[in-house]
Amino acid sequence: MTPPSLKTLLGLATLPAYMSVAIEVGAMVGAALVGFALRRRERLVGPASFVLIALGFAADLTMRVMPAHSELSVSFEAAGLVLFFFGVIRLSLDLLHLLMPHGANASNIFRDLLMLVLYAVTVMLVLRATTKVDLTSLLATSAVLSVIVGLGLQETLGNIFSGLSMQLQKPFEPGDWVRYGGHLGQVVGIGWRATRLLTHTKERLEIPNLLLSKEVLINYAAGAVAEDLLIGLPTNQPPHQVKEVLMAVLSGTPGVLDKPQPQVQVVDYGESAISYRLRFWMADYGIHEEARDSILSNVWYALKRNKIEIPFPTRTLLRATSQPDGQRPQAEAQRLIEELRQVDFLRGLSDEDLAALLPNCRIHQFGPDEVLMHEGGPGDCLHILRRGQVEISARAPGGGRLHLGNLTPPAFFGEIALMTGEPRTASVIARSEVEVVELNRQAFTDLFRSRPAALEQISAVMDQRLSETRERLRTAGEPGDRRRDRGWLVSKMRELFDL
Repeated sequence: MTPPSLKTLLGLATLPAYMSVAIEVGAMVGAALVGFALRRRERLVGPASFVLIALGFAADLTMRVMPAHSELSVSFEAAGLVLFFFGVIRLSLDLLHLLMPHGANASNIFRDLLMLVLYAVTVMLVLRATTKVDLTSLLATSAVLSVIVGLGLQETLGNIFSGLSMQLQKPFEPGDWVRYGGHLGQVVGIGWRATRLLTHTKERLEIPNLLLSKEVLINYAAGAVAEDLLIGLPTNQPPHQVKEVLMAVLSGTPGVLDKPQPQVQVVDYGESAISYRLRFWMADYGIHEEARDSILSNVWYALKRNKIEIPFPTRTLLRATSQPDGQRPQAEAQRLIEELRQVDFLRGLSDEDLAALLPNCRIHQFGPDEVLMHEGGPGDCLHILRRGQVEISARAPGGGRLHLGNLTPPAFFGEIALMTGEPRTASVIARSEVEVVELNRQAFTDLFRSRPAALEQISAVMDQRLSETRERLRTAGEPGDRRRDRGWLVSKMRELFDL
C-alpha cells in the first residue's frame, strides 16, 4: 500500500504531474502571501497558520525531486503532512476562537491545550502512516520520565492548572477591571503561565496564575461600581447647604449614574474642616479617573460660586472683649425686636420691654428631619421661625402620627407649654434647613418681675387665643377644656413664674 502524501490527500495524484505541481506551487505562494500580509496589519486570524500550510506544500514539492521511497523522501513526505495539518488545525481554531462570545479578546488557554493535543495526535498518525513508527509503546514506558519532568515543571504546571481553574470558575472576563494587591488593570487574557492586565498608563502586567488564584481579587465588572471621594470643607457652613452644592456637582457629571443615586455624607469633624464623603456609581470602572477629575474640578467652581472656601489648617485664638455678656450689635438687636413683635402676645409690649428679653434670646439652626420639640416633653421655651419650614404632628388615637399642619415664617410655636408649664401637646419637626429665635422661660421671669403689668397684657392676649380655640372645638362638636379660662391661665402663670 502506497503511504499517504499531501498530493494524494488533496486528490492531485490523478492529475498530470505538471498540473499537480502547478496547483501546489500556486497554493504555496498564495498561503505565503496571505501570511505575509497578515503580519503587516491588525488581524483577526494569525499568519502562522498560512505559513505552516505554505511550508507543508514546500516540503511536499521538495519530496517530488528526491528518489522515491528513500529515507529523505519519506522524511519530507511526513514533514509536509505534519506542517499542512498543523496549519489547518491552527486556522480552524483561530476561526472557532472568533466565534466565541468574547471573540478576539477571549483567553486562549483552552485553545492552546486543544491545539497541543491535536498536534500530538497528528504527529503520531502521520509517523505511523509514513514511517511505520508506533509511539504508543514509547508513551507507555515514559512513566519515570513523566515524574521527573513533572517535578521540574511543578511551578509551571501549577500556573497552567490555576489558569484552567480560573477559566472554569470565571472570576473575571476579558475586558473586566480588576485590582490585585496594589495593581489595577483591565484583563486582556489568561495565558499558560500568567494573566495579562493592561493598566491606565498602558503598562502590561503579567501576573502568574498561581499567585492570582491564592490572593484576594477585586472585580469592578458589576453593573454599577462605586467610587468614593473625601473633601474637607469649612465648619461654619451648614452641612445641608454644602450637601446641596456637592450633590448638584455629582448629578451633572458625565459618566455618573443616576441610579443608584449619588450620596454626600458627613463622615468626620477634623481640626479645621468637616469631612464629606462623595459616593457615586459608574457603569464602567475604566472611566473612574476621568470621573474623579471632572468631579473635583467642578467642585472647585461650585464652591467658588457659593462662596464656600476650601479650608487650610487653622488655630482659633480667643481674646477677651470689653463688650458685656448678652449685648448684641445695634442692628442685630433691632432685628430681634422686630421678630419678637411678630408674636401676637408680645406685640403690645414697648421696645424697652422687648429689649429686656434679648439677653435670653438664642439663634439656633436645625437640619432637615431634626426634632425641635417632642410631644410630651417639657415646655421651657418658645421658637420664632426665621427661615425654613416645620411640620406639626401628634400621636393619633389608633397609633402612628397625625399631621396637623406646616408652618413657615413668621410663625411661632411652644408658647402655651412655656407659659403654663404643661407638657408639649405636639411634636415639631424640621422639613428643611431651619433657623429659629429661641426665647426661654428665664426671659419672661425677668420681664414679669421687673414689669408685673406685662403679665396681664400677655395673659389677656393668650386668653383670647384660647377662647377662639375653644369656640372652634365647640363648632366641630368636640368638648373644650373648661379649665383653660382667664383665671386658670393667670393662676398657672403666677405659680410657674413664682410671682
